[in-house]
Amino acid sequence: MRKLTGALIGVIVAFVGVSIAAHELIDQDALRQRVAEALKKETGLSMVVKSSTIQILPWPSFEARNLVLQRPGQAPVFQAKTVHAGLSVLALLHREVRFQDFVVDGAKLSLERDADGNANWTFSQPSRSDAGGAEAPLPVRQHVGERVQAHWDLSLDALHLTNSAVNWHDQAQKMSGSFQIGTMDLAGLRSQSPWINLQGSHGGTPFTVQGHVGDLALLRSGAKPWTFSLGSTLGTDAKRDWLNVDGQIHDASNLRGLVLTAQGEWPNLQDAHRLFPHASLPDMRGLGGDITVQGDAGQVANATWTEKAQALLASLAPSRIHLHVAGLTVRGTAVSNLHLDADAASAPLSVAADVLWRDTGWRILGKAGTLEQVDLARRDHFHTEVPVEAELRSMPLSLSTALNVEGATPPINAQDDAKVTVSGTVGAEKSHLVVQGGAKALHLPRVLLHDVSLQGTVSSKGLSEATLDDMAFKSREADFDGALHLLTDENSTPLLNGHLHATQLDLDALRDVWLKDVKATAQQPAKAPPATIPGATGTVEKAATQPVQMQDQSSVPAVSDAGVVESAAVPSWVKRLRAQDLDLHLTLDRVVFYGHDYTNLATHLTLSDGHLRLEPISGQGQGLTLSGQADLDASHLPVTTHLTFQPLVLPIGLLEEGLGLPLLLQGPVQLVGEVSGQGQTAEDLRQSLSGHLGVSMVDGKVDSQILGRIAGPGADSLLGSGVRPLRCIGLHMALANDTATLDTIGLQSGRFSTAGHGEVRLGSQEIQLHLVPSIDFEGAGASTPVIVTGTLSAPQAKQDRDADGRFQLSIGGEAPADPCTAALAAAREGQAGPAPSEQSHHHNKAGDILRALGVLH
Repeated sequence: MRKLTGALIGVIVAFVGVSIAAHELIDQDALRQRVAEALKKETGLSMVVKSSTIQILPWPSFEARNLVLQRPGQAPVFQAKTVHAGLSVLALLHREVRFQDFVVDGAKLSLERDADGNANWTFSQPSRSDAGGAEAPLPVRQHVGERVQAHWDLSLDALHLTNSAVNWHDQAQKMSGSFQIGTMDLAGLRSQSPWINLQGSHGGTPFTVQGHVGDLALLRSGAKPWTFSLGSTLGTDAKRDWLNVDGQIHDASNLRGLVLTAQGEWPNLQDAHRLFPHASLPDMRGLGGDITVQGDAGQVANATWTEKAQALLASLAPSRIHLHVAGLTVRGTAVSNLHLDADAASAPLSVAADVLWRDTGWRILGKAGTLEQVDLARRDHFHTEVPVEAELRSMPLSLSTALNVEGATPPINAQDDAKVTVSGTVGAEKSHLVVQGGAKALHLPRVLLHDVSLQGTVSSKGLSEATLDDMAFKSREADFDGALHLLTDENSTPLLNGHLHATQLDLDALRDVWLKDVKATAQQPAKAPPATIPGATGTVEKAATQPVQMQDQSSVPAVSDAGVVESAAVPSWVKRLRAQDLDLHLTLDRVVFYGHDYTNLATHLTLSDGHLRLEPISGQGQGLTLSGQADLDASHLPVTTHLTFQPLVLPIGLLEEGLGLPLLLQGPVQLVGEVSGQGQTAEDLRQSLSGHLGVSMVDGKVDSQILGRIAGPGADSLLGSGVRPLRCIGLHMALANDTATLDTIGLQSGRFSTAGHGEVRLGSQEIQLHLVPSIDFEGAGASTPVIVTGTLSAPQAKQDRDADGRFQLSIGGEAPADPCTAALAAAREGQAGPAPSEQSHHHNKAGDILRALGVLH
């Protein structure tokens, strides 16, 4: 027992002695120098340590505080508050500093690169002469002497990081960011399968990275394929984002023979904003699948690792793709169930998706050559032609209902049975596509077509020429064909030429296409302070409505010299006109609007250097020979326009909408006259309009509320509400100074008619009309002069005074002449025109009462 106790005491004394001896005999400053030399040899980084200690008991270890690694003249790459590592004694005997268990706390890794591309993270091995260790003294105190030329190696068995951070700032790529590391374990770094386990966060969002890689020694030797398998997660939700990456590289030292497979599921791609807030990723929901890519840096002589990496990235090519997206929105179009698939490089690349566009649902199916062909075309900027096939179908009702959320409205085209197919080849130098399709019904924005069929051939030669041949579109509402040719030369303005021919065009059925869905409802004018209106006798009286500013007596400013005007900013709409040339022949065999047929319509549309012409415009309709021309010259400033009607017939709604007027009338309007103007904006053109114009229409429709308001107080009850038949309307006007001066106003609707004259301000639509509305009572009438002010959409009438300042009311008398005759004759300027329908004679009780009173005879 005494011997055993003595032995134990001896061992303890020896153990402590060795520890004390090691602490006293080993020169720790010199040892730190040895470690620094080994580190600089391996990485080119200098090491600075505020304090460090070496311990032998209970096991050899090294501890340092305030460690800094950096390249001379650059910001520190690595900083740490404390570093603790176990050392291998046997490795020291072989001149190797091996850290068996490296633990770092409070570390900060800073990766920076300036605008010139100089990075602080570039590792390099200095020459042996720069190592500084050949003549260094031995790290044993009081035994300084020359040492044999040798070098020290540095190795690491395991690394553990806690409470650390990683920052990067790349001025060359304009990228920066950071994340925190709660814990990171790198184990088995000298084994054949090192392991990584990272728990990090950014902005409060946690993420993890776990997995294993191949022997790190193979990164230098490349003797065997180097494999890797890593998995990552983002967030804490039950359905959090995850991504796995597996693969191998045949020769890691030269980046040869890479095969990589990535698979994962992301509830939303924008989840990555929690790590990369400035990535501007799209709202892509339910992104997932897998993709396999292959690459090879090739034989690159004397290349740096960065150059090899760039060559590898450039060589990456997909060999298998299965990706899906549950939903995304592109410019207001909802795309769902998007799939992109190819089983192998030699397999077709297929695309499938459901699209919801403007309340219509579509199913898209497509194929593009093989995956290898598509990737080759991508690499050579599509100089390689790729065969393509695509099919667009209206989404069936059963499928659309299943795809919509509860309570959602099914697409309006669910029963259209529409189908369009596209097939051919696509390439940068040449493309050829054949388009065919048909539908029992076809819902398009603001229109529904029936019994639709279409076909055409699209060809192109690079970006310089495109042709649409054999085009044919047929439906109940429209039937047209033609051919178009587009030339785009870098040194000239793009030119679109060709011809379009319509067998029939039903504008009544297509009303919603060219006419906005706006009801012409008169609004009550806003209350305004009393204003003065000149009376007939020169006296002044108070009006209850906002005053109407009459014709501006100031002249239109003179146009500056052409050189001065051209130096001003060119309006955007003028730039658009100058950016495209046109040469189109348009013919329409039969056009229907407002129940009338118009035949043999034709015109030649040209646009050259901003000069737009429609001449001649010809056709037949309502027993008339139609003729006219339009000229808008924006080739220089100011823009000039000239319109001639001899006569022309247009839908009144199209004219009202084009001029920004309220929709008060319905029917075909006949235009006669000549109008011209000049200016740089639409407002300038309107203000400068001059000329004469006659506007007439027979057997149309008019808003009853407007008639009631121009007829005077109390007339609403007689004329009713809604739309009523309009037997005729005739207007003749002179245009000047942004004002239409009407010398003739005449209309008749049922028993109501009016005639007179007045003025309309084109910009503000303010009016001042002097009218004599009349209500017919069985051949006799009741009338009184009124003055109408306000605006076209909200007119206000009040009884007018005669030359003596008195109000007049006329009842009875001889049967009035047909109010349409004179008005139509003036509006048509002697041109022929359709005759109005016969006047209807209605028996009414009001006439009986007036006759019994002796007012009517």
